[in-house]
Amino acid sequence: MARWSYKTSTHNLADMPSGPERVIECDEKGHCLVHDLPEKLGALEKVLNEEGGKGWELIQCHYHVGELLCLWKREEEGRKKS
Repeated sequence: MARWSYKTSTHNLADMPSGPERVIECDEKGHCLVHDLPEKLGALEKVLNEEGGKGWELIQCHYHVGELLCLWKREEEGRKKS
């Protein structure tokens, strides 16, 4: 049986190069809209590729107060799926 390791990471959108500070805006009901994503897409792809290269699989990514909170998992080394 596979065993998994999990981790979280946060990424400040203002620290990502180019474009406006806010690319995702949510209202009081939790409905979110994406704005100017092409401006930040390269920086987001870099984060995804860096973690993927370390064996981490993205489970979910949520926006909250100017940051992305990402949840990752990977199979523990030495454990094989049965």
